[in-house]
Amino acid sequence: MARKYYGTFKSFNNTDWKVEIHDAPTGSTTAGTELKLAGEGFTLDRDGEGSKWHENRVKSSRVTARWVIPNSTVLDAFIGIQTEAETYWTMVVWRGTELWFVGRVLADQLNRLRESIDGKPVIELTAVDGLDLLDGYNVQPSWFTSDFIQINVLIKECLEELNLSAYWAYLGKTDYYFFDAQSMYAADASRKGVDMLRLNVRTFLQTYDPFQDIKWIDLTGLYDELNMVTCKQALEQVCEIFNVRFMHANGGYWITDVTSYAGTTIPYRRYDSSMVYKTTGTYSHRQALGNLPARPQWAAKPNLYYQPVSRQCIIDTERLNIAYTSRYRGNASINAYELIATEIPTGSTPNAVPFKFKILVRFAYPANSTKNYEQAEIIHRVWLEDSSGNKKQLDANGYWVSTSFVDPTNEKIDIKNQQGNWITYKFEKQCTTAPVGFDKLRIIIDEVNVIAPMFSKIGGWRTGGTIRDDVAFWGSIDVAFATTSDYQNPDYVFEVTELFNASAANLANSTQIELQPKYYYSENKYGVGNIWANDGTQWVIADEFYGGWDSITKGTPTKMLGVGLSSLYADFVPVVRGTWVDSGSLDLVKSLYFDNYTWVLNGVSFNPRQDQWEGEWLGVAPVYTNTTTTGEGLRIGNTQDGIVRDRLNLIETQVNNYQSMLSDMPDTILGYLVNEADGAPTSEPTLNTRWEVMLKYTESTGNIDWHLQEHDASVTYTNGTHTITNGYELIICDSTDGNVTVNLPDADENKGKKYYFIKIANPHTVTISGGTFNINGSTATTINNLYGSKTVISNGTQWYIIGSV
Repeated sequence: MARKYYGTFKSFNNTDWKVEIHDAPTGSTTAGTELKLAGEGFTLDRDGEGSKWHENRVKSSRVTARWVIPNSTVLDAFIGIQTEAETYWTMVVWRGTELWFVGRVLADQLNRLRESIDGKPVIELTAVDGLDLLDGYNVQPSWFTSDFIQINVLIKECLEELNLSAYWAYLGKTDYYFFDAQSMYAADASRKGVDMLRLNVRTFLQTYDPFQDIKWIDLTGLYDELNMVTCKQALEQVCEIFNVRFMHANGGYWITDVTSYAGTTIPYRRYDSSMVYKTTGTYSHRQALGNLPARPQWAAKPNLYYQPVSRQCIIDTERLNIAYTSRYRGNASINAYELIATEIPTGSTPNAVPFKFKILVRFAYPANSTKNYEQAEIIHRVWLEDSSGNKKQLDANGYWVSTSFVDPTNEKIDIKNQQGNWITYKFEKQCTTAPVGFDKLRIIIDEVNVIAPMFSKIGGWRTGGTIRDDVAFWGSIDVAFATTSDYQNPDYVFEVTELFNASAANLANSTQIELQPKYYYSENKYGVGNIWANDGTQWVIADEFYGGWDSITKGTPTKMLGVGLSSLYADFVPVVRGTWVDSGSLDLVKSLYFDNYTWVLNGVSFNPRQDQWEGEWLGVAPVYTNTTTTGEGLRIGNTQDGIVRDRLNLIETQVNNYQSMLSDMPDTILGYLVNEADGAPTSEPTLNTRWEVMLKYTESTGNIDWHLQEHDASVTYTNGTHTITNGYELIICDSTDGNVTVNLPDADENKGKKYYFIKIANPHTVTISGGTFNINGSTATTINNLYGSKTVISNGTQWYIIGSV
């Protein structure tokens, strides 16, 4: 098995194209029968036309080729494709010597066309990059290690469902499989890259409510394949939080974002077909408007329209801090079952970070028993430990008290007449905050007993004691932790709304962008949506991300997503649609560049014989500096009452903060002037000394700083060269021992500033130098006489002498 068929042709601009059909990634890559390619040779279609940047993040593409069939043997082979599995045939496209496309042939889209060439039939075959096919596969629980998966592993496993990855090694392109061109990165990671980040398995569940009667424990478990999202949905979740698009281009898979296009090249991290990191690189993406003497690059007048500005970007995340363990029915046992949660949130007050736990137990009534069981007893224990092994358990009032022996809780339930049925025990408990230091929680289901009365006959029937038997049980233990906030969240599910506002332009005609990402930042390590970063030694919660567009903007993943989208849609986004004639180097990663915008391919059709791209480009010019955010603010309750209450709490807190800031402002300004301003006194000032307050603006940093100067303060300079320092106006020059030279500060930073010079010794000369700024048109001026003096002032351009004796 190897390459079976191939066809070649040259484009209008003399580009060499080759289309191949393979039946397996083995054998010869140069074998096979050469066939003619009819019509355009092939066409490529990339989905996305009409989409906004944040829609349809996984951009699939397909190649359709038309093959001229020379004889019945080849015809029978092509028709046979319809009966083969779709993981069998693959279409490969080369542009020159570069791999351009690898796709799975779709058996159900093989068409026998009525047209013919030289009386020969034409067969149309379609191959797809597989990204749309990923909707037919579910994320697999086996991909996760201890409930976590690295993003590169997730991408690898999803793409491997297509059975295409082996082709990269087969075709000699092993190291050019995946290109990570996203600019957002975790500050906690030891380097950039998707292999430095990992996610929680629970974010890939279709349904998950830890405090309902969890029926899946009776079957194959919470992480049953059919309870997981599809592979395409999983990739979309990742793409959303990083504000990227996923696509197949240049013979590999890419993720790119708007920021990547800001410069002339796109920086990327490259991975091989096993998704092992190889190296970094850059890709020149700009396709500038050039000279094509044969015809203009726009084959027809393009149509320009716009996507509306966004008034506000709303990021809604549903957040849950949960520790969990389960035993499924197939693993039922009489042995104890335990959950151990370490580094749980603690606090100094009972309601600071309370938590809630649920124990769910199921067992079967012993079949074919003659003992007439009437009760079941579930024995469990709950306690906290500190690093020294000290223990605390809940007392009758719900407070944590010290103990050396943890008392078990014995819960009894009636099970009469339950033969052949599954019996459920459910216990929930609301707990006060774990005391500081006691950050290890242990919950154990010790055993489940069934109890039957024991009868004896002494002068008539009567009861005489009980019989206890252990039974195998299954179930789950769930713990939900609150966040460190004062908001009331009785269900321990936090719906957090973050609002991001772009500049105020065009608000009369604007829309809202609303997103519900799965990922966020929680200080609690049990936050289901936390992203974890590898710092080179261990995995830590990634609490800060950089967007890549500047060195200043940073924050949580949701903040970076909100800022990124608000910046892109701060104004109307231009869209151009038309037919572009390519010189032979444009591709799906590249962009058109002919004005102040970078035009990114959105959805297109490509005709390689004519070198024409027909479709739609988005004009991206993000403005990050004009974007603001409220940050995490609105924690919404489950009822209208809760919404009003939470918002009032938020407003009241903000008002109190402003009042506190305003009341402290006079003292703050005075303290800054006296202690921290440039020129502040270093010792106790002389009685009745007067000070002058000035402001200094530094253009390079954009900062405005206080400068404090003693009124008419003086300094004495002797022989040598001196530069005036801030804080002095009267310059006394003692030239007794030699010439005195004094350098003035820069005139452009001292507009309106005056300096007074006096010579207090007869011998030698006093020279006043303006440096690069003239004094009355000269570079310097001198004082030669005893008690001679000069007064100079700056107009921001040069110094002028306004007094001389």
